[in-house]
Amino acid sequence: MSKETDELRLLRMRKLLELQKRKLLEEARRKESKGQDPYSIFLKLLTSDGKKLFENALSQYPLQAKKIGETIGKLYLLGKIRGRLDANFIYGIFYELGFPIRLETKIVYKKRGEVKSISEMLKEEE
Repeated sequence: MSKETDELRLLRMRKLLELQKRKLLEEARRKESKGQDPYSIFLKLLTSDGKKLFENALSQYPLQAKKIGETIGKLYLLGKIRGRLDANFIYGIFYELGFPIRLETKIVYKKRGEVKSISEMLKEEE
C-alpha cells in the first residue's frame, strides 16, 4: 500500500508542477501582449498596399479608422486573425462597417504610343 500511495503522490506532484508551469507561461504571454499597443501591431501586419489604403482611410475617417485598427490589433492578439492584411481585407472591413474608402482613379487613353487622360482629351476636343 505504501508503494502505491508513494507513486500516486509522485504523479500528483508531477501533475501539479506541470499545471504551475502552464499557468506561469500563460501569465507571461498575457503580460507580453498587454505591453504591446494593438494599433501598432495592426500597422505592422499591413502589407504595402494595405498601408496605402489604410492611409486613405485615415484621411477620410480619422476617428473610425484608428478605432478599427485597434480592434483588428486586439483580434490578432487573441488569435482570431492570422497572417498579413492586404488592401482587399482593409477595404472589405471598412465597406462592411459602412465606411467605403474612396480611391483616386484615372482613366487613360492610349493611341499610337501616346497616353492621355480623359480630361486632356476632352480639353483638346473643345
